[in-house]
Amino acid sequence: MAVQQRERGFDHLRAVACLFIILLHTVDSTSLMYGIKLNSFWRAAGFQAVTNELMWAVPCFVMVTGALLLPPEKVIGYRALFTRYIARVVKAIVFFGVLFVALEVIFNPDQRTWAHVGCGLYEIFSGDSWSHMWYLYCLLGLYLLLPAYKAVTAHAGRRDILYLLAVYGLFEAAVPLLGIWNIRCGFYIHVSSIYPFWLFLGYYLRRWGKLIRRALYGWVFLGATVAIAAASLARTYWRLDMLSPLFSYSSPLVILQAGGLAGWFFQSRADGSGTMSRVLCNIDRHSFGIYLIHMAYIRLFYKHLHFDPFAIGAVPGVLAVALGAFLLAYGTEWVLRKLPPFKSIL
Repeated sequence: MAVQQRERGFDHLRAVACLFIILLHTVDSTSLMYGIKLNSFWRAAGFQAVTNELMWAVPCFVMVTGALLLPPEKVIGYRALFTRYIARVVKAIVFFGVLFVALEVIFNPDQRTWAHVGCGLYEIFSGDSWSHMWYLYCLLGLYLLLPAYKAVTAHAGRRDILYLLAVYGLFEAAVPLLGIWNIRCGFYIHVSSIYPFWLFLGYYLRRWGKLIRRALYGWVFLGATVAIAAASLARTYWRLDMLSPLFSYSSPLVILQAGGLAGWFFQSRADGSGTMSRVLCNIDRHSFGIYLIHMAYIRLFYKHLHFDPFAIGAVPGVLAVALGAFLLAYGTEWVLRKLPPFKSIL
């Protein structure tokens, strides 16, 4: 029963992260398309603050992956790794990369040339396709190194994982903040990104997270959220661009925010019988496809239908686009997963 409860927490967190990623991309797209209408400090600051506040969503996806795949009892052989995990991501990159190229050609008459098609296909390889696709390339890299990561967790105790997290956190999150004061540090470790940190943090929180009371995770999340809001407003008001590292996936504040939220969800006692739990679990089952598809509808609303969210008010307008993108992506995913080419992807 305990394992089922923890699994429900993973499901719920992934579903919530999926919903807020859609909101994040909607807010960001609104700023890009209608930035001229952010003509007051508070409106501009509000949009920027919301964007900064939602940076926890993608790290939560990665933490759930680490919590589910890194435990030693989860056996993943090389055959399963390549045929189930890696193949799924590669096929998603290719299928949806080609689909997005086709959509660009269909909806943009000036791009209906072989040169634009060839450039679009090359962007699938170069990673310059639609912006949200970056996560698939990140996930592929994590999967390729999964055997090495699992070798670590198979023999590492709590102190070892804490040490690993401390080193990653110091050099990938803390040291880069020295740039705020124009201080350059020559010390580094031989890793290329913060994302292995998130993977191992998810594993740590699943295995040893209960050593900390659940309420404390909630307070950590709330405290980090307030700090990000304050830093965001300060950056906008005083034009302190040097504070930008505080709003990235490697920000210590985002680490506290996402880690606090994940720790809180991982200790969920939901048994899946409640209405909200069933809804979240259903969203989770479709979350990968929803993530892949939702940007097509955000683009449709803004770029092709020219929907102006400010015509009905900034907040209700943005929420309407986010909700519409979610519902349409959910419905599209439901249809696509019934088609043979997409069954093994979604």
